[in-house]
Amino acid sequence: MPGATLMTRLKVYDTAGPDGQCGGTPHMHLLCTELYFVLQGAGAVEMIDGEGFSRVELALYSALLFSPGTIHRLINPGSNLEILVIMANSGLPERGDNVVCFPETWLADGDRYAEAMRVESLADAYRRRDRGVAGFLALKAAFEQGLEDGRAALKQFYSLAAKRVASRRAEWAAILAGGALAEVEAGRQNLQRLDEGNVAYLLAAQHQLIPAAGYSQPGFCGHLNRYFDPATLTPEGISRP
Repeated sequence: MPGATLMTRLKVYDTAGPDGQCGGTPHMHLLCTELYFVLQGAGAVEMIDGEGFSRVELALYSALLFSPGTIHRLINPGSNLEILVIMANSGLPERGDNVVCFPETWLADGDRYAEAMRVESLADAYRRRDRGVAGFLALKAAFEQGLEDGRAALKQFYSLAAKRVASRRAEWAAILAGGALAEVEAGRQNLQRLDEGNVAYLLAAQHQLIPAAGYSQPGFCGHLNRYFDPATLTPEGISRP
Protein backbone atom coordinates (compact mmCIF):
# COMPACT_ATOMS: atom_id res chain seq x y z
CA MET A 1 0.00 0.00 0.00
CA PRO A 2 1.12 3.66 -0.30
CA GLY A 3 3.95 4.51 2.04
CA ALA A 4 4.87 0.81 2.23
CA THR A 5 2.12 -0.08 4.71
CA LEU A 6 0.20 -3.35 4.84
CA MET A 7 -3.22 -4.22 6.25
CA THR A 8 -4.73 -7.40 7.63
CA ARG A 9 -8.12 -8.18 9.12
CA LEU A 10 -8.02 -9.90 12.50
CA LYS A 11 -10.69 -11.84 14.36
CA VAL A 12 -9.42 -11.73 17.93
CA TYR A 13 -9.19 -15.00 19.87
CA ASP A 14 -12.24 -15.59 22.08
CA THR A 15 -10.72 -18.12 24.46
CA ALA A 16 -9.43 -17.28 27.94
CA GLY A 17 -5.79 -16.90 28.89
CA PRO A 18 -4.22 -17.70 32.28
CA ASP A 19 -5.78 -14.62 33.93
CA GLY A 20 -9.28 -15.44 32.66
CA GLN A 21 -9.38 -12.71 30.01
CA CYS A 22 -10.19 -13.67 26.44
CA GLY A 23 -7.83 -12.30 23.83
CA GLY A 24 -4.50 -12.42 22.07
CA THR A 25 -0.81 -12.86 22.64
CA PRO A 26 1.16 -10.05 24.35
CA HIS A 27 4.01 -9.05 22.01
CA MET A 28 5.88 -6.05 20.66
CA HIS A 29 7.61 -4.83 17.51
CA LEU A 30 11.15 -3.50 17.37
CA LEU A 31 10.87 -1.40 14.18
CA CYS A 32 7.23 -0.83 13.35
CA THR A 33 4.39 1.44 14.34
CA GLU A 34 0.99 -0.27 14.16
CA LEU A 35 -2.63 0.91 14.08
CA TYR A 36 -5.76 -0.94 15.21
CA PHE A 37 -9.16 0.07 13.79
CA VAL A 38 -12.26 -1.65 15.21
CA LEU A 39 -14.49 -3.14 12.50
CA GLN A 40 -16.88 -5.05 14.76
CA GLY A 41 -17.57 -5.47 18.44
CA ALA A 42 -15.66 -3.81 21.25
CA GLY A 43 -12.80 -4.65 23.53
CA ALA A 44 -9.56 -3.26 24.85
CA VAL A 45 -5.80 -3.20 24.44
CA GLU A 46 -3.62 -3.75 27.47
CA MET A 47 -0.12 -2.29 27.10
CA ILE A 48 3.20 -2.01 28.88
CA ASP A 49 5.78 0.65 28.02
CA GLY A 50 8.33 2.72 29.90
CA GLU A 51 5.58 4.35 31.98
CA GLY A 52 4.12 1.01 33.08
CA PHE A 53 0.82 -0.77 32.48
CA SER A 54 -2.17 0.86 30.78
CA ARG A 55 -5.46 -0.23 29.28
CA VAL A 56 -7.32 1.50 26.44
CA GLU A 57 -10.95 0.61 25.73
CA LEU A 58 -11.79 0.05 22.07
CA ALA A 59 -15.27 1.02 20.88
CA LEU A 60 -16.67 0.32 17.43
CA TYR A 61 -14.80 2.36 14.76
CA SER A 62 -12.23 3.60 17.26
CA ALA A 63 -8.52 3.51 16.42
CA LEU A 64 -5.34 3.09 18.44
CA LEU A 65 -1.81 3.87 17.25
CA PHE A 66 1.27 2.62 19.11
CA SER A 67 5.00 2.82 18.50
CA PRO A 68 7.79 0.20 18.54
CA GLY A 69 8.55 -1.17 21.99
CA THR A 70 4.94 -1.06 23.20
CA ILE A 71 3.99 -4.50 24.49
CA HIS A 72 0.35 -4.91 23.53
CA ARG A 73 -2.39 -7.44 24.14
CA LEU A 74 -5.88 -7.41 22.61
CA ILE A 75 -8.77 -8.21 24.98
CA ASN A 76 -12.01 -9.63 23.54
CA PRO A 77 -14.63 -9.75 26.33
CA GLY A 78 -17.66 -10.05 24.05
CA SER A 79 -16.16 -12.69 21.73
CA ASN A 80 -16.90 -10.61 18.61
CA LEU A 81 -13.96 -8.20 18.31
CA GLU A 82 -12.66 -7.76 14.77
CA ILE A 83 -9.82 -5.39 13.93
CA LEU A 84 -8.26 -3.90 10.82
CA VAL A 85 -4.51 -3.87 11.45
CA ILE A 86 -2.36 -1.37 9.51
CA MET A 87 1.38 -1.96 9.75
CA ALA A 88 4.43 0.06 8.76
CA ASN A 89 7.43 -1.08 6.70
CA SER A 90 5.73 -3.42 4.23
CA GLY A 91 3.99 -5.35 6.99
CA LEU A 92 7.24 -6.17 8.78
CA PRO A 93 5.32 -7.21 11.94
CA GLU A 94 4.07 -10.21 9.94
CA ARG A 95 7.55 -10.86 8.54
CA GLY A 96 9.46 -11.36 11.75
CA ASP A 97 9.36 -7.99 13.56
CA ASN A 98 7.64 -9.37 16.63
CA VAL A 99 8.77 -10.77 19.95
CA VAL A 100 6.30 -12.44 22.30
CA CYS A 101 6.42 -11.37 25.95
CA PHE A 102 7.52 -14.77 27.23
CA PRO A 103 8.99 -15.24 30.70
CA GLU A 104 12.77 -14.97 30.76
CA THR A 105 13.21 -18.76 30.92
CA TRP A 106 11.84 -18.94 27.38
CA LEU A 107 13.38 -15.71 26.09
CA ALA A 108 16.94 -16.22 27.26
CA ASP A 109 17.61 -19.35 25.18
CA GLY A 110 17.29 -19.29 21.38
CA ASP A 111 16.26 -22.93 21.07
CA ARG A 112 13.61 -22.68 23.77
CA TYR A 113 12.31 -19.45 22.25
CA ALA A 114 12.02 -21.09 18.81
CA GLU A 115 10.16 -23.98 20.43
CA ALA A 116 7.74 -21.62 22.18
CA MET A 117 7.13 -19.67 18.95
CA ARG A 118 6.39 -22.73 16.80
CA VAL A 119 2.73 -22.89 15.77
CA GLU A 120 1.37 -25.78 13.73
CA SER A 121 -2.16 -25.81 15.13
CA LEU A 122 -4.64 -23.62 16.96
CA ALA A 123 -3.73 -25.40 20.19
CA ASP A 124 -0.10 -24.32 19.64
CA ALA A 125 -1.27 -20.72 19.11
CA TYR A 126 -3.17 -20.78 22.40
CA ARG A 127 -0.17 -22.29 24.19
CA ARG A 128 2.06 -19.51 22.79
CA ARG A 129 -0.54 -16.94 23.88
CA ASP A 130 -0.71 -18.33 27.42
CA ARG A 131 3.08 -18.25 27.85
CA GLY A 132 3.06 -14.68 26.59
CA VAL A 133 0.36 -13.70 29.08
CA ALA A 134 2.45 -15.20 31.90
CA GLY A 135 5.40 -13.00 30.92
CA PHE A 136 3.14 -9.97 30.52
CA LEU A 137 1.70 -10.41 34.01
CA ALA A 138 5.22 -10.73 35.46
CA LEU A 139 6.24 -7.42 33.85
CA LYS A 140 3.04 -5.79 35.08
CA ALA A 141 3.82 -7.03 38.61
CA ALA A 142 7.33 -5.54 38.37
CA PHE A 143 5.85 -2.10 37.65
CA GLU A 144 3.45 -2.51 40.56
CA GLN A 145 6.50 -2.85 42.82
CA GLY A 146 7.80 0.50 41.58
CA LEU A 147 8.60 2.42 38.41
CA GLU A 148 12.33 1.69 38.52
CA ASP A 149 11.74 -2.01 39.15
CA GLY A 150 9.39 -2.12 36.19
CA ARG A 151 11.75 -0.26 33.88
CA ALA A 152 14.63 -2.56 34.83
CA ALA A 153 12.51 -5.62 33.99
CA LEU A 154 11.34 -4.02 30.74
CA LYS A 155 14.90 -3.18 29.65
CA GLN A 156 15.91 -6.77 30.32
CA PHE A 157 13.04 -7.93 28.13
CA TYR A 158 14.09 -5.52 25.36
CA SER A 159 17.69 -6.76 25.54
CA LEU A 160 16.67 -10.41 25.22
CA ALA A 161 14.17 -9.56 22.47
CA ALA A 162 16.90 -7.89 20.40
CA LYS A 163 19.03 -11.04 20.67
CA ARG A 164 16.20 -13.29 19.54
CA VAL A 165 15.76 -11.39 16.24
CA ALA A 166 19.44 -10.69 15.51
CA SER A 167 19.51 -13.12 12.58
CA ARG A 168 16.62 -11.30 10.83
CA ARG A 169 18.22 -7.85 10.58
CA ALA A 170 19.79 -8.23 7.13
CA GLU A 171 16.44 -9.43 5.78
CA TRP A 172 14.68 -6.48 7.42
CA ALA A 173 17.18 -4.03 5.91
CA ALA A 174 16.36 -5.38 2.45
CA ILE A 175 12.61 -5.06 3.10
CA LEU A 176 13.05 -1.46 4.26
CA ALA A 177 15.18 -0.62 1.22
CA GLY A 178 12.62 -2.06 -1.19
CA GLY A 179 9.62 -0.69 0.69
CA ALA A 180 9.56 2.42 2.87
CA LEU A 181 12.86 3.87 1.63
CA ALA A 182 11.89 3.21 -1.99
CA GLU A 183 8.53 4.95 -1.41
CA VAL A 184 10.24 8.03 0.01
CA GLU A 185 12.66 8.12 -2.91
CA ALA A 186 9.79 7.76 -5.40
CA GLY A 187 8.04 10.72 -3.78
CA ARG A 188 11.23 12.78 -3.97
CA GLN A 189 11.64 11.93 -7.66
CA ASN A 190 8.02 12.83 -8.42
CA LEU A 191 8.46 16.18 -6.70
CA GLN A 192 11.46 16.82 -8.92
CA ARG A 193 9.41 15.84 -11.99
CA LEU A 194 6.75 18.38 -11.00
CA ASP A 195 9.42 21.05 -10.67
CA GLU A 196 10.49 20.17 -14.22
CA GLY A 197 6.92 20.26 -15.56
CA ASN A 198 6.90 16.51 -16.18
CA VAL A 199 3.48 15.03 -15.33
CA ALA A 200 3.77 11.78 -17.25
CA TYR A 201 4.14 9.78 -14.01
CA LEU A 202 0.50 10.63 -13.19
CA LEU A 203 -0.60 8.10 -15.82
CA ALA A 204 -0.62 5.51 -13.02
CA ALA A 205 -2.16 2.08 -12.53
CA GLN A 206 -4.68 0.92 -9.90
CA HIS A 207 -4.72 -2.33 -7.98
CA GLN A 208 -7.66 -3.91 -6.22
CA LEU A 209 -6.83 -5.78 -3.03
CA ILE A 210 -9.03 -8.79 -2.30
CA PRO A 211 -9.52 -10.40 1.13
CA ALA A 212 -8.98 -14.13 1.40
CA ALA A 213 -12.01 -16.40 1.65
CA GLY A 214 -11.99 -16.66 5.45
CA TYR A 215 -10.13 -16.24 8.71
CA SER A 216 -7.84 -19.23 8.36
CA GLN A 217 -4.37 -18.53 9.74
CA PRO A 218 -3.74 -18.31 13.51
CA GLY A 219 -1.70 -15.20 14.30
CA PHE A 220 -0.51 -13.66 17.54
CA CYS A 221 -3.82 -12.06 18.53
CA GLY A 222 -6.37 -14.01 16.53
CA HIS A 223 -7.35 -15.48 13.18
CA LEU A 224 -5.85 -13.57 10.24
CA ASN A 225 -7.47 -12.70 6.92
CA ARG A 226 -4.90 -11.15 4.61
CA TYR A 227 -5.46 -9.09 1.47
CA PHE A 228 -3.84 -10.01 -1.82
CA ASP A 229 -3.38 -8.60 -5.32
CA PRO A 230 -5.37 -10.93 -7.65
CA ALA A 231 -3.07 -9.99 -10.55
CA THR A 232 -0.05 -11.54 -8.86
CA LEU A 233 -1.27 -13.88 -6.10
CA THR A 234 -3.92 -16.51 -5.54
CA PRO A 235 -6.13 -16.26 -2.40
CA GLU A 236 -3.75 -18.79 -0.80
CA GLY A 237 -0.82 -16.40 -1.29
CA ILE A 238 0.72 -18.42 -4.13
CA SER A 239 2.38 -16.44 -6.95
CA ARG A 240 0.56 -16.66 -10.27
CA PRO A 241 2.62 -17.83 -13.27
